[in-house]
Amino acid sequence: MEHVLKVRKKNFESLLNGDLTFVIRKVDRLYSAGDRLLLLETDGGKETGRSLTVRITVIMHSEDIDGIKEDYCIFSVKRSGKNTRTNVGNRPASEEEAVEYAAKLGKSADCAKRFYNYYAMTGWKMKSGLPLSDWHAALRNWKDYQGEQKTQEQTETDNKLELLLPLLLKKTAGLSRQKKDLVFNDPHIGTVLNFYGFDRFEYPFNALEVKEMVKYYYTSKKLGTGCVKMRSPNPYGKGTLRVPTIEEFSAMFQKKKAEKAEG
Repeated sequence: MEHVLKVRKKNFESLLNGDLTFVIRKVDRLYSAGDRLLLLETDGGKETGRSLTVRITVIMHSEDIDGIKEDYCIFSVKRSGKNTRTNVGNRPASEEEAVEYAAKLGKSADCAKRFYNYYAMTGWKMKSGLPLSDWHAALRNWKDYQGEQKTQEQTETDNKLELLLPLLLKKTAGLSRQKKDLVFNDPHIGTVLNFYGFDRFEYPFNALEVKEMVKYYYTSKKLGTGCVKMRSPNPYGKGTLRVPTIEEFSAMFQKKKAEKAEG
């Protein structure tokens, strides 16, 4: 299984140089020895375009070793293959590999083929003439004209998400301050909350930020990542808050709206 994780620039450099051989992460998904990690370098919270692929060799939890928090784990990693240094240029082994990765992202096969043919023609170089640093990142940002042709049903789903997702997360962030743990019926909602943090929902999102939030939700869904359970920001909280899915929250929302109209 492959997991896509973000790593700060300082730690990324140490992993890239081999000085750092372990990663500490919150247990927000099921990690196992042998899993592949695609580590994306970030600087100031933004992706730099560099990435590194490693494999988990050994994984330990709080019950295995002292000093690890209950909801965290530590795993030893080993660089996977020779093309992990992203500034020397890399490319998919074949068009089929590009198509397979595009499918994981929810992009069409046509998108992957256009991407592969374009860079094959340029010798896997960017417009600047430099070698393509990370083909995974390049394909993630490649325009998918076919995949962007939304059906009416998809448009309605997007509109519902843009309306309800910020409301649900804002309400969850507020209620979580009374609880100890959060359990998500939809783990991709947990991933979004984990990405933005509880404090961010004290302030409103503009229209562009809401679209980015929904995009991040879809990305989590396409990549198969998800946060099923997480600790609330209140160390003294009690009990568990179960966070509903968008569909469940929509039903609750409509019910309260109807009751208010009747009252």
